[in-house]
Amino acid sequence: MSENARFRRQRGKGWVAALLAAAGFAGAIIAATPAAHADIPVLYPLYTWWNPDRGDNFTTGNLNDENSAVAAAYLPIRKEAFVYETQQPGTVPLHLFWNNARQDNFSTATPVGIDSAYSAGYTYIGVQGYVHTAQAPGTRPLYLFWSEARQDNVLAVDQTTIDSAYSAGYVLIRTEGYAPYA
Repeated sequence: MSENARFRRQRGKGWVAALLAAAGFAGAIIAATPAAHADIPVLYPLYTWWNPDRGDNFTTGNLNDENSAVAAAYLPIRKEAFVYETQQPGTVPLHLFWNNARQDNFSTATPVGIDSAYSAGYTYIGVQGYVHTAQAPGTRPLYLFWSEARQDNVLAVDQTTIDSAYSAGYVLIRTEGYAPYA
């Protein structure tokens, strides 16, 4: 460590000690900030994105997928709900698939959806987060819509997205799970 850096460090320690003494904490033991509790689930926003050139909706549930959406010139539309970053009791993975021929992203959390993705030639990308398998307090249904004309899947929780899907001719396929909504 350089002499200058050591001086700044020592000066900083003196400043903190003086501040604590002035505040009446002289001699008190200062506890470290507690670590985040492992039992508190972390939520990540589930966003809908749109690429007008591809005619594709893309639902992202983590930073990696968001970066992929931005890199592929998708436009952010809205936050649909949330997904859990780690698996919680009563949740299953929300899987992301990609079909290069269709230029379509497809998110699913059901065995039927996974089978459909593979049988339609989609490639598995990874887990986007975790959603409930049954309705729980504070959750809403995660609907899967399909457009034959666009060869596009879209997940919808937010009523605006649901209405947009219907008005664009999408058909409701199934409920993929239940997502925390706020």
